[in-house]
Parts: sequence; structure tokens; C-alpha cells
Amino acid sequence: MTAGPAGRDEILRIIPGPVAVVGAASAGILGGLTAAWLTRVSQEPPLLLVAIGRERYTWQLLRGATHFTVSLLAEGQVAEARLFGLRSRREVDKWALVEHDVLGPGVPALRHCAARFLCAIEGRLATGDHDCLVGRVEQAWRGATVAPLPLRGSDYTPGP
Repeated sequence: MTAGPAGRDEILRIIPGPVAVVGAASAGILGGLTAAWLTRVSQEPPLLLVAIGRERYTWQLLRGATHFTVSLLAEGQVAEARLFGLRSRREVDKWALVEHDVLGPGVPALRHCAARFLCAIEGRLATGDHDCLVGRVEQAWRGATVAPLPLRGSDYTPGP
């Protein structure tokens, strides 16, 4: 059965994916957003790809950045997913509301998460309404919780 645009979007949402907070910094301003479009693209060198919507404040910070972080959220971090996914840096300093560390050249990452990565930007690609950033993993850290928070439809809460 072929789906129309609304049905197509609903079907695309069933593709499993991790939920992560992407951290960015520019001129001392820290930003971050929840990203569900994240994947590994190379083993050697280790590369991650993340898609960032151009309307997002964090995209502005990433335009001239050399690095970004990825904090892979753990199963119990729905509140963090919503904070970084539903609030804008234009309204609130999200990093002031969570425990975090500053990695590499001043880029924030969540202190508590399933895993986190510091990535040097190696490539950028404009795609549709998002830009894809390819980052070479310079540092990797594994948290105490290994169960990542999966994207479930249009929200992060456990579904039936």
C-alpha cells in the first residue's frame, strides 16, 4: 500500500534511532538540541553523522564550529530529551539546567548519559531542510547506563 505525505511521515517515524543531545559552542555561547537523526558512517576513521535543522539556534552556533559533542541519552532521560528538543536557546540556557562538562575547545556535553563523544567536524552537507555534519570521534566515554533512549514516534516516552 502506498501512503500519502502524512502517512509517509508516520511510517518514517518507525525507523529506530537513538536520541542524543548535540552540543555546540561559539564565542562562549553554549547551545544544544535533541537529535534523533544520528548514525555511524565509518569505522576507520570513526565518524558520526548528525542532521541539524537550519531553523534551530544550535545550527547557527555550528556554522563556524570546529567541534560538536554527542551525548547519547539513557532510557531514563526523557526530561533531558524534552528540554533540549522542545526549548530553544533563544528562550533559556538549557546547559544551566543540567549537569554537564565542557570538552575539547569548550563544547558542552551531558555529564550523565549512556555515552558521549567529542567530534571534530570533517564535513558538511546540505540536505533538504537539514544540514548533515560528519564528525571524527576524538573522544568517547561510556556511562554507567548502557540502555539508550530510543525515539518512539514523535515523543520520547515509552510506548505500548
